[in-house]
Amino acid sequence: MNASGMSNRGQQTISKVAATKQPRRAEKGKMSSYGRRGARSRGVEYSEANVPEGGAGRVPTRPSEAVEGLEKLAEFAEDTLQKQNLCVDILSNGFVQSYVDFFYLMHRPDPNPDPNRPELADAEIQVSAQDMLLIKDNLTKAESARRQGETNVVFEAYSDLARHFESVDDSKTGIYFYEKCLEIAKLTSDVVGEVRANHNLGLAHGRLKDADMAISFHEKEYELTQSHVDDAAVAETLAMEARTASFELVKAYQMKAERLEGDEKTLPEAISLYEKCLEAAKNTKHQKTIGTANFQLGRAHVSNNNAEGAIEFLQSYLDLCISMKDLEGQGAASAALAAAMQSLGNTDEAVKSLQKYLDIAKQTDNLKAQAEACCNLGVIYNRRKEFDKAVHFFERNFETTRSIVASGKSSRKLVDSARVNLGMARGNAQQNTYMNVINYDLSALLLWKTRRLNFGKA
Repeated sequence: MNASGMSNRGQQTISKVAATKQPRRAEKGKMSSYGRRGARSRGVEYSEANVPEGGAGRVPTRPSEAVEGLEKLAEFAEDTLQKQNLCVDILSNGFVQSYVDFFYLMHRPDPNPDPNRPELADAEIQVSAQDMLLIKDNLTKAESARRQGETNVVFEAYSDLARHFESVDDSKTGIYFYEKCLEIAKLTSDVVGEVRANHNLGLAHGRLKDADMAISFHEKEYELTQSHVDDAAVAETLAMEARTASFELVKAYQMKAERLEGDEKTLPEAISLYEKCLEAAKNTKHQKTIGTANFQLGRAHVSNNNAEGAIEFLQSYLDLCISMKDLEGQGAASAALAAAMQSLGNTDEAVKSLQKYLDIAKQTDNLKAQAEACCNLGVIYNRRKEFDKAVHFFERNFETTRSIVASGKSSRKLVDSARVNLGMARGNAQQNTYMNVINYDLSALLLWKTRRLNFGKA
């Protein structure tokens, strides 16, 4: 493709995304789009919208405030002069498109306005001199390279700009330049460049928590890596990019699934996403990633009352954790398997899994896991009417929760709940003895009533 073709394609301006308002001739006495006075003003005038805090807009009450305000005003004036000089330099060197782009980038609204100052919500962004030079250099480099047909230089210049804007928390402008990179890669049939542009766009949308767009770009990224190419070096690069794309797909699917699994209505959609997540994880060939995907899918099946379907995935995760000697992972898998077994009514297997969960929690000094395991074991034994064992585990749960609360890691509500469970279990354990005393041993009942002696001692 020749340079003129690239030039025609490249004449899109940043005004579509980087600026929300077009500059227009201001009426006499009114404010223009960027906070300056009307047509009579040839120099730079300042308003409350575009002068930094401490400059204009209020009367200083102390000398120190006045000095600080003047310093900020001087700094602002210097930046404005620098901006004007760079604009003149760009235009005088014949970079018309770069001038237009630079102008709008310098006059776009601040992407991160101060939430405590709503009056500055539409204020222009303040750009440092160093950033101005970086933006100017990359814009002019891209335009010059476009004229020469050096598309790889154009791609790198736009990539540098995109990374810069992301580094200053302006992801939307960063996305715009990544889209320019994607456009260039498509025009030049650069499959590797197209893969990387889709990768960067997926990451950028992921940082904005836009899971759907992130998934869309990463799926396209992976699809492109499966392209057949004759060049061995390109094929090797695409194989490495396929693994990278798979890792990002796992994260994107997880991001969306985790939002959906908390609602019964959207739980089936979450399960579908976890299935895709597992498929992508297998493409990474990374054992821990594959194991986590199995665990999340199995746990989602348990939540969806499909315990039988969950066991396969949870057991796979447990086996992987055992092979990697991951104790915490083994504990989580054992707890999830116990929940699945309880749903199926297999309390014996549930007890085995919970006992294993408790043993691992002791080895890792995980008090929260110990409390959870003891509580669940107490509930199972209480339902099976094995009240002495239920009391034993509820007592351990109570003591553990007290330690957790004492360390400041939870509220007293946790202890109150453990106390209720323990009292219930002790009551159940005494129930048969109590009924026997009522029916057959009145003297023991009176001693308990008057002296609070235990039935067994009476």
